[in-house]
Amino acid sequence: MTKAKTEAAAGRKIPEYSDPSYWHGTIKMSLSKFFVLSVLHRKPMHGYEVVQAVEKSTHGCCSPSEGTVYPMLNEFEAGGYLSATAEVVQGRSRKVYALTAKGRDAFQVAVDAWLDATDCILESRRMAGGASAKWEEQQE
Repeated sequence: MTKAKTEAAAGRKIPEYSDPSYWHGTIKMSLSKFFVLSVLHRKPMHGYEVVQAVEKSTHGCCSPSEGTVYPMLNEFEAGGYLSATAEVVQGRSRKVYALTAKGRDAFQVAVDAWLDATDCILESRRMAGGASAKWEEQQE
């Protein structure tokens, strides 16, 4: 590594790539938007209900906070992927979000993209398994 690269790397924290929590966090961040679209594909929901539905449907693998979901919902709404209607429940007003046709199309595109990525991951796993077995044989 060159001196400039070493100095640049020293200024920022290098993730611990062998720590499962790093990868779980990365997956959680990457999939949050997908799973928000996924739960709204099933039925319209208010924000807190979206948070709960994502956590439940992913068995906790992806559990975005309200602080991340509301900006996401606002972004989707601004882009025309969601519509929002006001609803009053027990005297409190809340927004109920529903996918638009554009949002349903975006969800289908997302499903295809994640399935392509999943295929690549499974192939990498298969290749790593084969490479690992060959390496172990060579060590004997």
